[in-house]
Amino acid sequence: MRYNAQSIGLILRTSWRIQRSATIVAFFETFGRALEYLMPLFVGFAVTGVVNHQAAYLVGGLCGVGASQGLAPLLSIVGVQSRIGLNERVGQFFDAQIGRLSGSTATLNHLHDPQYQDQMHTLRERMGALGMAYNSLVNAANQLVTPIITIVVAASVDWRLLLLLVVAVPATFTARANIAWEKQAEDDSAEAGRRSKHLGDLTLEPVPASELRVFGARRLVRNLLGIHSLEWRKPFTRAEIRGSFMATVVTVVYVGASIGILAWLLHDALAGRLSAGRFATAVLVVGQLRDAVSSLQSSTQNLAQMLRTAGRYRWLVDYAEGVAADHAGEGAPPATLRHGIRLEGVTFRYPGSEQDALRGLDLDLPAGAVVAVVGENGAGKSTLIGLLTGMFDIADGRVLVDGVDLRAMSLAAWRERCAGAFQDHLRLELTAGEAIGVGDLREGRIPGSPALEGALADAAAGDVMRALPTGFATQLGPSWPGGVDLSGGQWQRLAIARAMLRASPLLLVLDEPTSALDPATEHALFDRYAAAAKTTARAGGVTIIVTHRFSTVASADLVVVLADGRVAEQGTHAELMAAGGAYAQLYGLQAAGYR
Repeated sequence: MRYNAQSIGLILRTSWRIQRSATIVAFFETFGRALEYLMPLFVGFAVTGVVNHQAAYLVGGLCGVGASQGLAPLLSIVGVQSRIGLNERVGQFFDAQIGRLSGSTATLNHLHDPQYQDQMHTLRERMGALGMAYNSLVNAANQLVTPIITIVVAASVDWRLLLLLVVAVPATFTARANIAWEKQAEDDSAEAGRRSKHLGDLTLEPVPASELRVFGARRLVRNLLGIHSLEWRKPFTRAEIRGSFMATVVTVVYVGASIGILAWLLHDALAGRLSAGRFATAVLVVGQLRDAVSSLQSSTQNLAQMLRTAGRYRWLVDYAEGVAADHAGEGAPPATLRHGIRLEGVTFRYPGSEQDALRGLDLDLPAGAVVAVVGENGAGKSTLIGLLTGMFDIADGRVLVDGVDLRAMSLAAWRERCAGAFQDHLRLELTAGEAIGVGDLREGRIPGSPALEGALADAAAGDVMRALPTGFATQLGPSWPGGVDLSGGQWQRLAIARAMLRASPLLLVLDEPTSALDPATEHALFDRYAAAAKTTARAGGVTIIVTHRFSTVASADLVVVLADGRVAEQGTHAELMAAGGAYAQLYGLQAAGYR
């Protein structure tokens, strides 16, 4: 209950902040609805005036009927128009907030957490409920007013009409049951919904769509999509069947009771024990009472759905605030590294995984060194990079930068002193200048052409830019008007240029940076890497090269071999070859492949 009250408070504060006038005017509809449901009383007055020849009752009743049929719709129109515009703005606000909260979270643990993904999938599926949040509150107010007025009118006419409330009580239990069933359906369907979306996305993206065609797997994907879509829909179907059955039972019972009570009232009216005006009011009230209870039930369900979605949004807010509190370090990174970066007893496990990606890892990365990290797939290389850049929270151990725990530093400030090119790099479909320029936004804007040209030269990507029709102004990506598509190697070279843009980083990461390049380009690039590493070294920075290609690591100051989340070997290339261990064996196997 308290959580729901907080969610309602959130919606009211948000709407008030966005547009105060619309927030108030939207409730005009509630006043209109109150007038509309007073009509049975006004009709009763008019009938009494006609039967008893009382002009005051007749005139008052007719004026009331006129107000309920004329003024009430006008108030409703004004109220509805106000909340239509407000709904859109509230929806835009929550869209932006969800993007901000999800995108600004300090670490990436949540993106690897199945529970978080399920919550976010359900939140995105129900985003419309947040956009209609204030609308749901106004509807709830409207539907709450109608039964109250109807009950007051019924009580003023004849106590027997209140017996229908006893019959209508099960409808409230039905509404509560429906709310519980719908919430359970949302939770039960989240995983299947995510799988359906993933399979659907495979058919829409160019790269996976082409591979599906090559392997003739489109039918398989369509079948899987159908299976998981059905699994996603099943919980909702069960909830709907239960709700429909309960609603039918309640309706049948109510109709039967209504007929019985009206027959009883008619008997009294014919016997002269009930006035014609009261009987006319009773006939209208019977229909209104059922409509009021039914509308309240429907509105309650819609409000409950909105509150559930608002609750998920508040969960996201709490999650983001919790992560921010856990990363409240304000320390600044050093201007230059004097000692280097050290990992002490670092253990890390991805959320939902049953085994550690890194276990008790101890590693020294000396200031000014070029460090090559090698190992088989799954050894923990990319995880190590994620920890060094502060992307993940470690379970045990610590990462020290010149002896200072990384958790005591501002992660944003630390990342401003990092640069990197990654195997799974971004394909930013912006202009070419913007796609490179986002690599250094410390001045709050895209750097000028000289800096971009220098980064292109460092990435041996000048020919890529020269091939573009309008240079830095060229729109990248074939899905945009006039957009130019690039090869995998060209995209990777722009990603490398992005990494080279930031001058003198304390940590330069090159994670499989040449996986999509031909040997000639790769050779040219590693010459540039050597120059960039020397520049980084002058600031005491550490350059880390993660690669499967052992031929590129021979000149590194330190080679680190990872296996099963631990450091298996470390030393210079010559030392490891002389030791004849795993590195020497892997190097020999790879070298044999080129003979």
